[in-house]
Amino acid sequence: MESTGGEEEERKPCKSYQLKKKRKEITSACMLNTELGAVLAVMRRPQQEPSIYTSDSQSDTNIINSLKSLRSLIFNPQQEWQNIDPSIYISPFLDVVQGENIPATATIVALAAILKILRLEIFNEKTPGARDSITCIVTGISTCRLETTNQASEEAVMLRILQVLTAVMRHSASILLSDHAVCTLVNTCFQVVQQSANRSDLLQRSARYAMHEVLQVIFSRLLEIEVKPEQCESDTEDFEDGTDSDSGYGVRCAVDIFHFLCSLLNVVQVVETEGSTSHAADEDVQLFSLVLINSCIELGGDEIGKHPKLLRMVQDDLFHHLIHYGTRSAPLLFSMICSIVLNIYHFLKRFIRLQLEAFFRFVILRVASTGSSVHLQEVAVEAIINFLRQPSFIMEVYVNYDCHPTCLNVFEEIGKMLCKLAFPGAVPLTTIQVQAFEGLVIIMHTIADNIDNQRDACPFGSYPVEISEHRPFWEEKSKDDLDLKTWKGLEYLKLCQLVSDPADPKDIAMFFRYTPELDKNMIGDYLGDPDEFHLQALREFAETFKFSGMILDTALRTYLAAFRLPGESQKIQRILEAFSDRFYDQQSSDVFASKDAVFILCYSLIMLNTDQHNPQVKKKMTEDEFIRNNRAINGGQDLPREYLSELFQSISTNPIAVFGQTGLLAEMDPGRWIELMNQSKVMQLYIQCDFDRQLGRDMFACVAGPSIAALSAFFEHSDEDEMFHECIEGLMSVARIAHYGLEDTLDELISSFSKFTSLLNPYASAEETLFAFSNDMKPKLATLAIFTIANCFGDSIRAGWRNIVDCLLKLKRLKLIPESAIDFDIAASANLSTEIRCHLSLPRS
Repeated sequence: MESTGGEEEERKPCKSYQLKKKRKEITSACMLNTELGAVLAVMRRPQQEPSIYTSDSQSDTNIINSLKSLRSLIFNPQQEWQNIDPSIYISPFLDVVQGENIPATATIVALAAILKILRLEIFNEKTPGARDSITCIVTGISTCRLETTNQASEEAVMLRILQVLTAVMRHSASILLSDHAVCTLVNTCFQVVQQSANRSDLLQRSARYAMHEVLQVIFSRLLEIEVKPEQCESDTEDFEDGTDSDSGYGVRCAVDIFHFLCSLLNVVQVVETEGSTSHAADEDVQLFSLVLINSCIELGGDEIGKHPKLLRMVQDDLFHHLIHYGTRSAPLLFSMICSIVLNIYHFLKRFIRLQLEAFFRFVILRVASTGSSVHLQEVAVEAIINFLRQPSFIMEVYVNYDCHPTCLNVFEEIGKMLCKLAFPGAVPLTTIQVQAFEGLVIIMHTIADNIDNQRDACPFGSYPVEISEHRPFWEEKSKDDLDLKTWKGLEYLKLCQLVSDPADPKDIAMFFRYTPELDKNMIGDYLGDPDEFHLQALREFAETFKFSGMILDTALRTYLAAFRLPGESQKIQRILEAFSDRFYDQQSSDVFASKDAVFILCYSLIMLNTDQHNPQVKKKMTEDEFIRNNRAINGGQDLPREYLSELFQSISTNPIAVFGQTGLLAEMDPGRWIELMNQSKVMQLYIQCDFDRQLGRDMFACVAGPSIAALSAFFEHSDEDEMFHECIEGLMSVARIAHYGLEDTLDELISSFSKFTSLLNPYASAEETLFAFSNDMKPKLATLAIFTIANCFGDSIRAGWRNIVDCLLKLKRLKLIPESAIDFDIAASANLSTEIRCHLSLPRS
């Protein structure tokens, strides 16, 4: 009997499992029966408009028969539902969705049935036929035929479509979908987004939310895709390598979808004003696209860096769009752009060294310094602060850019810009001034905290990276010294070991090509000289460019961005001949028959550029005139009209910077971007490094003077206690940094504090000084700061001791310090600042 009882105990869980399984089978059958009944009831219901729905049509009869035949099977299945091919009970509902002349109400009910099947997980990824069935759902929904009835019914169908598409991606069998099927699903979802633009707000929001949710599932799958090491290093990744065709969708659809999202940033809308039409960026679509892109970056994370094609799309397409629209966007769009770049920095900074520099150079720093509106400027400064809050940002930026001879001094530019913006001009303080002050204080605290954390580090240890930055010698020399057409200029380059001795044309060409901040007019004048040495340097200069895959105007822009054309026609001819030879040799297409054709067309483009953008030219050349002027220049044949038309539109829309114009780039043009992408292929990856005391001290030295001036002025003009304490904390961080070998800065800091104590004012009476100490917090805080610095960093103070002693003597005369403070050796007193604090009744900050 005991053994029998034991067997019964073992059978209980098994019976319970069988009961649950049977209950689920019955539930599935009942659900299908209910949905079938609902669809049949709607199909049989007489319609108010017979022209829209005809009940005796052959196609409708077939649909009804298929529904009835399914009904006869659902309560007598030959096997468990988990093992039944899902297409058996899904196809009848899809027939309704895809059928012609089916009323919207029937479509809604059929979609609801499919939605229930998906949500109840009647089948899963292991069910036979699951792959074909879930693919059929996507295909069926994408070809849904919607009969035009009324707006409410149409919107109800669209909402159901969105729900089904989302349920498909959330279903366990969605991993069986092919890349093509997933792209079809996303395209269908976006079509609903487009169609909802002129409909109810509920439908619009639902459509965008569904699109967002679908993309979340797709890009979350990147974490599950196993990438082989050789694929991570390959630049020619085959999509089929990333995922097995039998394992479902993967990188291929992610790349296609990401490319589609980037293309949405170029969507324009027609704007009609005063009888004329113009095209402008559709900000609503751009914002929608940016939100989706940001979500993709957040979910894909650093996994994006493991897939070369997806990574290149972030490096090239996405960054180019972000930089292009960064200075042209409304505050909301600009804020989203900055958030995307920050997220890319978090996950992919190793791969975006030059792109990040370009974003700061052409977008962030420009908008923050001279924003077209206060709101944009606030967004830019806030974006900078968000970057500064990242623990390793300022050190890595200094190492990657400021310490590189050809890159912008990003850290120095940020520091000086914040000092400039934080400097108060009037009271009350503006939002931008407060933001800039916050950013400046963050920089000081970050450097000081990291320096203090390295107390045990050797103060004269080696640098963690190789420093190649130096002050450009041409900033300190006159133009005569750098005129390479004279013996003096060439000899100076030899002396600096920047060219070989004797000079080689290739050295001169490389110096012109890659040395920043040279006079571009001087370069053009030198390269156009008829001397044989100069001509050889010109040919070597042209050899440094890579024009493969570029159209002519883009290549010409890239070439002319490196210098400025001289005014003499013969010099222009020599320069364009060198370009034509290089461009023709690197072209893989057969558009041009000879180098002469390239040269003639280049000269024609220069003339067109002058004609289109010179205000003195009243009658502008038309496209037909331009094409007519370039007939039979290609070995006696005409160039393709479409090719010439594209060149005309490009030059007419975007001028080429030529004769004697400034060398500073106003914006990121296509030629410069192509050059940047070529440089990024050979540039070392973004250097990630820990903080170093010596580098931190050097970083601070770049902005020490402006920082002290800005913080001191802010302390003087602020009128809130919280601001006072933040200023003091910022200035104390300056003292902590200056303690390591920057004695002059420490003396300057003490001098600034002394001005705020009111103790050294020779024109103030004792009563006025006492009144200031009694009613104003500034003198108290400044005095306390001086003696705190003296106690903590006294061994680094030099000339500042004079101010400290003067303050002590004045405090003694005013009887604001106890006698015990001066009865013994001050240097041995460790409690001086504490006694002064107590005597002045100062709260601890």
